[in-house]
Amino acid sequence: MSSLLLFFLVTLGALISSLTGLGGGTVILAGLLLVFPPGLAIPLHSFTQLSANALRTGIFFKQVNWKVVGAYSLLMIPAAWGGAKLFHLVNPSWLKIIVGVFIIFSIIPFRFKPKGVPQLRTFIFLGAISGFLGVFVGAVGPLVMPFFNRLKIERQAMLSTKSAGQALLQLSKIIAFWGAAGINFMDLKEHVLILILASLVGVGVSIPISRKISDAKFDLMLNILLGLIAVKVLYEGIVELI
Repeated sequence: MSSLLLFFLVTLGALISSLTGLGGGTVILAGLLLVFPPGLAIPLHSFTQLSANALRTGIFFKQVNWKVVGAYSLLMIPAAWGGAKLFHLVNPSWLKIIVGVFIIFSIIPFRFKPKGVPQLRTFIFLGAISGFLGVFVGAVGPLVMPFFNRLKIERQAMLSTKSAGQALLQLSKIIAFWGAAGINFMDLKEHVLILILASLVGVGVSIPISRKISDAKFDLMLNILLGLIAVKVLYEGIVELI
């Protein structure tokens, strides 16, 4: 049952990310937290996002702005490595609370909008922040999306550029979790395969699908789902601390 639940939620999350560019990673992380403790959910989350974003990047490879991706990825590995060194020092209950708060933050209308087109040095700094924070909160889409949205390129190019950057971010996190945090993903290979397959299915389904539901209704249902899961995760973390 847990494997079926995982497969469904990861497929749904990958589908949402492909259609909207935002929200899917948070759905996947929330689903993983229903099955795994945060010390495993966050590292495993990287594989779902790596596979989904890598597939989207491959499909729309020619539309990727590689200068932005290069700047965004410049400091990712050292930042993620530093975060992974501290990962096991954080109480798992606090990890649940941190992730729960971040999920709630992701469904609140984000009013911050950078002025003008972000410069490449902005993406260098953003990549470092994403690498470090991503180790602890998993999904950093709500943080980075406003900056990618300001790029003066058409929507599909923006989404494919973000996908390429996020694929490299997840690869950096996997390297850091394995090397710095000592997480042996070979022991988790069955879970990893399920998550990767579900991510690819979600992206594949999104390519021919046409959205028959209004954006407002879609966002409302997504926010209700994320809100309920965030409350559950927060409640568990607080009760465990008490």
